[in-house]
Amino acid sequence: MKSDDVTAAPSADAVTNGSRLIVYALSRADRRIDDFVLHALSALRPHGERVVVIVPDDAQVSELERLRSVSDDILSVAATGFDAASYALVVDAEDDISRYDEVVLTGDAWFGPVSPFGPVLERMAGESSVVWAMVENAAGLPEAFPHAEFSRPVLPWAWIAVRRAAFASGEWKRYWSERATDLGPGEETAFLRHFEQAGYEPSFAFPAASYPSADPALLTPSLLLDEGCPFLLRALFLQYPPFLDRFAVIGREILQHLDELGFPMALVWQNLARNVQPKALYAIGGMVEVLPDIDITYDHSAPLRIAAIVHVSDLVSVPDLFSRLGHLPSPYHLFVTTTDGKRAARLQRLLEGRDDPHLLSFDVRVTPANRGRDMSDFFVGCRDVLLSGDFDLVVKVHARRTRAKTVNVRRYFRRYQYDNLLNSPGYVANLVALFQKEPGLGVVFPPMMHIGHSTMGHAWGGLRETAEELARDLGIAVPFDAVSPLAPFGGMWIGRPEALLPLMGRRWMFRDYGKRTGQPYRNLARVQERLIAYAAADLGYHTRTVLTREHASISHTILESKIDNLFSTTRGWPVEQIALMQRAGDVGHLGIVALARMYIRLNHRRLARMTMPLFELALRTVVVMKYVRRGGRILTSVMRGRSLEGGR
Repeated sequence: MKSDDVTAAPSADAVTNGSRLIVYALSRADRRIDDFVLHALSALRPHGERVVVIVPDDAQVSELERLRSVSDDILSVAATGFDAASYALVVDAEDDISRYDEVVLTGDAWFGPVSPFGPVLERMAGESSVVWAMVENAAGLPEAFPHAEFSRPVLPWAWIAVRRAAFASGEWKRYWSERATDLGPGEETAFLRHFEQAGYEPSFAFPAASYPSADPALLTPSLLLDEGCPFLLRALFLQYPPFLDRFAVIGREILQHLDELGFPMALVWQNLARNVQPKALYAIGGMVEVLPDIDITYDHSAPLRIAAIVHVSDLVSVPDLFSRLGHLPSPYHLFVTTTDGKRAARLQRLLEGRDDPHLLSFDVRVTPANRGRDMSDFFVGCRDVLLSGDFDLVVKVHARRTRAKTVNVRRYFRRYQYDNLLNSPGYVANLVALFQKEPGLGVVFPPMMHIGHSTMGHAWGGLRETAEELARDLGIAVPFDAVSPLAPFGGMWIGRPEALLPLMGRRWMFRDYGKRTGQPYRNLARVQERLIAYAAADLGYHTRTVLTREHASISHTILESKIDNLFSTTRGWPVEQIALMQRAGDVGHLGIVALARMYIRLNHRRLARMTMPLFELALRTVVVMKYVRRGGRILTSVMRGRSLEGGR
């Protein structure tokens, strides 16, 4: 359907590779232009007479140089992110837009090409529509979850092609002159609707009616890829994970499908690691690997150079730990740190008597006693090892006692960490093989331990603000997770030394660790632990977790029981249950004060804004009183014990 004043649509023969202007916008380029952008532009260039790239004006000169070989021109716009108005700037700057039969408005909103553009472009050349889009979204924008820090992402348009007739009709100029000042992520749809309301029915290369969902790019992307859609939308990986769970969108399956179709996955992981909250990407991508104890993947012809860095304050578990290091599939160098000279001498004798054919050398180092423990010994005491360039992988483990936990919790913690990193020769070979297969894999560690620990839901441990401050100071720009970070809780992991370089950007000293006033960062050791995956992600490295089959069975069943009971008092889908609980707020230590606060938050929002400071003060008072009483009980118990010892 078209208005009478519109000139005839171009014929199929008219829309050729030589009469197309391609305008490709970048969502951001503040420090780096990801490699998937260059890949996409290289594939697009043969299909256009002219390719213009739009970049925010904070792009670095060195990054712009990378774009010049895959584009004809680069337009820098005064913005910190994507603004659709920049499309109009490019088009209106053309001396004679009528010489193009088609203008394609696209950008870095997708990974591709997964399949060639040519067949789709040839098919759509026969369409008479004055505008056409690649994939129809008849459902509207997906739901946003700002309470969980998942707003709708503002990305460049996926793909809208505008024909010469649209410019001749004046509808192009009318849209931009009447454009709302802030249309945000929905503007691509608004642009199509404008032409539809003007009487020009848009067409779609992949219409929603052909698929079992109104938004096939988000909810059924594998079907699109199978039918020749040349790209996969990045917005899929920017959604709130419980929202995708509701529609059974399995990111791991989609990524595997992309891999099977031959797309270079390193490009995908580099971009997602830098731009998606690590814990969210971990959930969407299903990035837990349950590894067998039989070596089935390690390439023995390409061994990796390995350094094992071990902090020791508890000699009891040392023989077991050293024995497990012997499971490494290739020769390794061992660096042991401890804060006691006598303990160091015992460790030296123990290592001299070891019969481990893979142990090439060992170095026992005595470090100052400080509250940073294994983390300070790692980042300060072994800084030379990490920066030497001599190693492909570093195994960071420790043998230290945790006095604040019960015997069972201490025992399972050690078993959980050691088993899931160093369980058996076959298991460790399969773990190291992950690094052989994925050059973009930066760090591997066990999933967050939840048995015997109350970490889940509060894993920032009150340190998020400090972590954000340190990240800013070190130039780490990866978005932070709202609830819990993706982190090696327990301080043990295996990773590439170069993936930790952002955390090595400052030369740390032993005196930086602890809780004394005047230190640059509160609880630095715990903050660094929470930033391991974020530091790696900033360089484009992604993170995976690993489990033995035994621990996967133990963890999943107990976790399932916990979740089942947690959701037993709320109705609806998990995404709705979570929203309700988060709206109610932190219940603290319960009691009448917390319950009253929750009720007001849920039912009287205006009153809540007025009374929340009073509730916070009351809750802090309750917590302080509990700690005072608890401290009194502990002191009484200690004194009673000393009295009994004196009597004996």
